[in-house]
Amino acid sequence: MSTKQELIAAVRARTEGTPYKLEETADGFDVGIDLADATYYTLMYQKKLEKTFTYRVKLDEASQTMSITDDSYELTWKRGADVSGGTPVPTMGARLSRSMGRLESKSFEKTYAVNQDGDFGKVVDYSFDSSEGRKLIREPAQQQGWKEQAGTQQKIGIAFAVGALVLVLVVVVLLLVLL
Repeated sequence: MSTKQELIAAVRARTEGTPYKLEETADGFDVGIDLADATYYTLMYQKKLEKTFTYRVKLDEASQTMSITDDSYELTWKRGADVSGGTPVPTMGARLSRSMGRLESKSFEKTYAVNQDGDFGKVVDYSFDSSEGRKLIREPAQQQGWKEQAGTQQKIGIAFAVGALVLVLVVVVLLLVLL
């Protein structure tokens, strides 16, 4: 068994009994969790919420290095009637957001509403800490001698941050010189 396959097996074993699922990819593996997938009804709206968080792990077996890129995806949509003006007006809307890189996230959501079967109850109930999923990956990787490096999105983010800092410093110096 290759060192890559040993790491994948160790991480897969760590995800057993958790809501996380491991899927192998061409250059490593993904560890993902579905935080919410619910359709529910409020007083005037039908709402749908899908929220996932995936750790995309790229492995370089030759150098025993890996990068972990966080990928957060949320889709919400609603349809129904807006009664804020007093008269019901039909509405429909959707929102999609996606974030990638190194995301530090702690969140929770609890929603009570009428579900698709017409029963009232808890339709969304989750708490999430992004460090938990990385820990499932990092601990077995460190035990097997793998080293972590920044992923592409993280490197791009750092480059933009450094560029912005340099730009601010140039503007400050120019203002000091000209004043």
